[in-house]
Amino acid sequence: PTYTPPPTSTYDYDAQSGNSYSTYEQLDGSTRVNGSNLQNGTMWNTTIDANGNMRGTDSDGNYWTHDRKTGNYINTNGKICTGTGATRICSGDDN
Repeated sequence: PTYTPPPTSTYDYDAQSGNSYSTYEQLDGSTRVNGSNLQNGTMWNTTIDANGNMRGTDSDGNYWTHDRKTGNYINTNGKICTGTGATRICSGDDN
């Protein structure tokens, strides 16, 4: 059988913001990031696939997705962004 190394993980803490991040590199090439802040009790997560597309849940529990190639972003709180760079247009509630 072929040896498959286990996923790698890291932990980082930003003392200025109080945010901590646990990062897990998965065997499928994706990376999972779990974030939290003990000072205000928030938690969030992001999964970045091997192509750079992202999805996750923000600190308010809103699910969101981001397509790296097109720049399209949408969340369940009503925010929608299309395009990239100077042509990026966003609408909806970002609260």
